[in-house]
Amino acid sequence: MWNRSAAPRVGVLVVTGVCLVLGVGCGAPEPETAGPTEAPAEAPAEAPTGGPTDGSAPLPPHRIIYQSLRGGEPIDVWVMNGDGSEPTNLTGNVYGRHPTAFPDGTRIAFRSDRDGNPEVYVMSADGAEPTNLTEHPASDANPSVSPDGATIVFDSDRDSRVEAAELESLTANPASEIYVMDADGSNLVRLTDNAFVDSHPWWSPDGRRIAFYSNRDNPDGEAQDLYVMDADGGNVTRLTDDPADDRYPSWSPDGTRITFTSDRDGNPEVYTMAADGSDPIRLTENDAPDNAPAWSPDGEWIVFASERDGSSEVYVMRVDGSEQTRLTSDGLPSTGNARWLPVDAGSR
Repeated sequence: MWNRSAAPRVGVLVVTGVCLVLGVGCGAPEPETAGPTEAPAEAPAEAPTGGPTDGSAPLPPHRIIYQSLRGGEPIDVWVMNGDGSEPTNLTGNVYGRHPTAFPDGTRIAFRSDRDGNPEVYVMSADGAEPTNLTEHPASDANPSVSPDGATIVFDSDRDSRVEAAELESLTANPASEIYVMDADGSNLVRLTDNAFVDSHPWWSPDGRRIAFYSNRDNPDGEAQDLYVMDADGGNVTRLTDDPADDRYPSWSPDGTRITFTSDRDGNPEVYTMAADGSDPIRLTENDAPDNAPAWSPDGEWIVFASERDGSSEVYVMRVDGSEQTRLTSDGLPSTGNARWLPVDAGSR
């Protein structure tokens, strides 16, 4: 899934997928189906490395939302229990990806191309009442909901300052900026402004800061680094500085650490670091990519995607890297971009 020729942004001129965001073509709008569809429950597969294999070890109590092609084209948002059981299609073969839950678990923000281009939508936790919040001809994607549920931060290329000639040198990374809006789509405010990539924003638990990745300080326009800024876009601080790609930040619930993906050791792996960028710790070690980690609400688990078994699947592990356990067995590309849905949310 990690591929520098397929960066995790979707541009006006270049529509690409990445690392955890593998591309699915944007077609004409399809009619929405009435309600979610449920797939046969499957038992979680055995952990490929070091995780529980006999079912005796506990698995996360929270539900997990993720994207998958298991229901056929197009890609959809699914939900499953923390042990991988009861996978249910929430977007009903209409198109959905990059899901993220509201803090109270009653709604989900996600990206959909159902209206012809990437937009930010919200829907109920059971898949009902999908609503387009952005309604713009550009690419709007990768939403993250603030801790109080009042605002949504996302990235967009609607105000891209990269001209066609510049874009030739940035084919993997068409420019994008970070925006924030109220949870109903009103009061849109642009937070960043530069000619490179600012992408995949993620709120801190206290709602005061936003982590994201960018290539703004890399002359070749390729390698991404992690940054943090205030909620109003001020005080941008670089957290990582190396020739590798560092992407997909997610905060721990107490705000002291950030988990992320990096290929600094030659292959995309999951790491954690202190919130100031110090003390990086590698949690996974495989020949295949491990991508897009996200910390659980209770701080005990990290969900991520991995291709270690030949296709992209959803895994969980403890925050120290132990008990790595595969939850899906789709055997398909694009499964991943998993996030947490609070345990008391949605229909059980």
